Parts: sequence; structure tokens; C-alpha cells
Amino acid sequence: MALMPEETERVNILLVDDQPGKLMSYELILQGLGQNLLKASSAKEALELLLKNDVALILADVCMPDLDGFELAQLIREHPRFVNTAIIFISAVHLSELDSLKGYELGGVDYVPVPVVPEVLRAKVRVFVDLHRKTRALARLNNELEERVAERTSQLEAAIQRQELLAREVDHRARNALAVIQAIVSLTPADDADKFAASVKGRIRAMATAHNLLSETRWSGADLLRLMHEELAPYAPNSRVTVDGPSVAIMPRVAQNLALALHELATNAAKYGALSSPEGKLTVSWRLTEDVLVLEWDEECSHVVTTPARASFGSRVVDTSVKAQLGGKLEREWREIGLRCTFTLPAVHFASSDNVHAFVLEPHVAAAANIEQLRGRRILLLEDEPLVAMMMSRLVTQFGGAVQGPYANQSEALAVLRSDIDAALLDVNAGDEMVYPLADELIRRKVPFIFVTGYQADAIESRFAGIPVLTKPIEPGELALTLSRVLDLTPHAVSAAL
Repeated sequence: MALMPEETERVNILLVDDQPGKLMSYELILQGLGQNLLKASSAKEALELLLKNDVALILADVCMPDLDGFELAQLIREHPRFVNTAIIFISAVHLSELDSLKGYELGGVDYVPVPVVPEVLRAKVRVFVDLHRKTRALARLNNELEERVAERTSQLEAAIQRQELLAREVDHRARNALAVIQAIVSLTPADDADKFAASVKGRIRAMATAHNLLSETRWSGADLLRLMHEELAPYAPNSRVTVDGPSVAIMPRVAQNLALALHELATNAAKYGALSSPEGKLTVSWRLTEDVLVLEWDEECSHVVTTPARASFGSRVVDTSVKAQLGGKLEREWREIGLRCTFTLPAVHFASSDNVHAFVLEPHVAAAANIEQLRGRRILLLEDEPLVAMMMSRLVTQFGGAVQGPYANQSEALAVLRSDIDAALLDVNAGDEMVYPLADELIRRKVPFIFVTGYQADAIESRFAGIPVLTKPIEPGELALTLSRVLDLTPHAVSAAL
């Protein structure tokens, strides 16, 4: 078995005697131990050697002319470095019990009488050398343990600080999002109830899109190309949309503001501009320099466009987002063929990579929900947020379905689970518990279901990889489409999907 370093390192042994012959004899006796032997012929010389060396053991003659062994021991013990240094007294005269007691009180650990028996002296020295090594090893381990405890304590304190910072950041983001939603609801014109509802939903959807993109990157940045695609994809059936620009990440603090601005431009283009007719064309491009990101929105309409007499609410949203929130500049040019809009935004809000994206957003045929498939179907709903549960219940009813529930936790749902359920909508984390037991029971019964969650889809256990996932906030059309798809599944197809 390999020896530890502290078991092989040489230690210093100090031999103190005023007679050179005796020093030589001690040296001959102990040299077989393989240690460093230091020799001193007086107490003064011994003290000098002690101050210059780390000594494991001292062998001191009791009877010396200047200072005897006891006096030397007293001087040694008064120095803080040598409080625990082992001392063996060697005496050529018989010591009384009082002398022996005095020696022990002064720090002596053992006595060796003269004439010295070599085997006994080597055995005693070997014991104290081993003890010294183990003491030093224990001290090192203790120091390492203290360092590890200090490091772990520091890590825990840092983790607690990070958690507190994260909690404050989450609270800050939630409050900001609620404040923006409040402002959207308050400021959106409410002359027409249907238009009001559509406007609010669209703007909240734009915020949610940016939020989802940020969540995918753990809030390191939302991809501008993805954001542009999400905003423009709904209008692709009626137009040719070209997007051209480098890969750019939008910083989290401004992503939702930029998403709102792009949403308003897309909405206005769909109502009045290039996206309002099949012949219209839209080109969006951007470039990033060291100082600014320049984004150009260029519409080419099939009809004549006139400059609006007054700025719409959507235009004011764009102005506020770009100028006030992003600290940028906005230039609009109203031409007969359509709007050309140029954003100049500080580069500090963006981060670039070397990848380049350039593509045409091809016409996209949106899948239609089979509403007839939903009529009369019983849908179990598990959702612990009351307002969300009310909204989803209303949507299912509007689709022609019947809601069982809604339930706030899976225990309630399991207790009253009926055999005539056609499908289920399950909040992944309801009542602070994962709903996997209920999901397992639905699988056993071959009942199709959909996970609804505020988490990302990859947060759900991999064994449910075949289950459709809807991310909150829920779009009515997306809910209807996904429900109609899962209701089309036969029991065999349900098993295969799971």
C-alpha cells in the first residue's frame, strides 16, 4: 500500500547535550530512523536551532552547565511556536519523584535513563515522530475541512443571494408585464367591443411570443428572426413577405417592447397596407453595427396609400415603444405604394452572431379546427388558476363541447373521473403538484389529453413526449385546433401516440 506524503517526509529531531561524545552516541542510535538530526551543545544553541527549524522532538540532557534541561524546557514552552513540541529528558542521575513531576509540568513527555538502551530510545523516538506526523496530518485535514466549510458557506451564501436576486427579478418582470397589460387594456379604444377584444388579445399575444422566445434561451435573449416570423406568419396567406437580416438576439429588458412595435406594424399593414391584399409585398430587413441596429419595414401595396389624417393608437404604441422604451429613432415615409418605416435603435439592446438569415416567408395555409368534431364532446378540465379556468371553460362551451369541472387539483379530478370523458385539458402543475398520476390514468383509459402549461414543453417528463402541449396564454384557435386533432384519434391511435 502506498504511503501518504506525511508518512514519508523527514522530520527534525533536536539533540541537546553539552558532551560531544553523548551527542555522537545519540546520533548513531537514531540515524537508522531516517530523520534529520540536529545537534546542540548548549541551551543557547538549542534555542537558535529551534527558531530556524520546525522540530518534531527534542532530546535534552537534564544536567548541563549553563541551563539544565528543566530550565531549557521552561524557556521553550514560553515560546508560542513550541508549546506542543515533545521533549524527552535524558538523565545520568537518578531523579526523585518531585524532579520527575517538575519535568512533566514543564512539558516533558518521557524520561530515558543513562546508560541509554538503543532499542528503547529508538522505540520512544519513533512513537513521537509518528505522533508528530499524525498531528500535522490532522492539522492539514482540519485546515482543508475549514477551507471547504468556508468555501461551501460562501457558495451557499452566494446561492441564497442569487435566489433572492432571481425572486426579485421574477417579481419585477411579473409586475412590469401586469403593468403593461393594464396599460394596454386601459389605453386601447373601446368603441367596439369585438375590435377592443381583438386588439387586446393581439397585443398580449405579442408580449407572450417574446416571453416564450426568452424562456427558450433562459432569458439570455430573444431571436429577432423568430420574433419576426411569429408576428408575420398569420398574414403570409395573403402576401409575399421577405425577411432579410443577420442573427440578432434582443436583450430581455426590451424584447417585449420591440414585439409590441412589430405587432402594431403588422396589424396596421394587415388592415390598410401591404398585408391587406394578396398582391401586396412586404420586405423587412435589418443590419447591426457597433452603435445601432437599423431595421427597415418596406411595404409595396397594390392600391394607392394615403397618409393618415391622424396617428392611430397603434402608431402611438410604436412611437412609445421605439422612442421612450428603446431610446431609438423612428422615421416614417408615406408613399403611394405603401409605408416605409425605419427604426434606428441603440446596439446595446442587441447581440449578434455570424449566422445570416435571409428567406421568403412562403404562403402558409393555416390548419383549420374541425369544430363539428368538438360538438357534444365531454372535456375534463384541470386548472388551478380560477380566471384561466373560467376562460377555458367558456371557450370549450363556445366550441360546442361540455366541460367536466373545472377542477383545481388532480385529487378532485381523479375522484370524479367519469368513463364518458372524450378528452382532457390538464394544467401540468395544479395545486402545487405535477398531474402525472392523472395523466397515467387517462393513458390507461385510452383517453386523449392535452397538457396546458406556463413552463416550456421540455420541462415535462420525457415519457409524455407524444402528448400535445399548449403554452399559456392560450389562443382560442390553437385550443380548438389541438382539441379537434386529439379527438380525431382512435383508441389505438391514442395508445400509439403515447
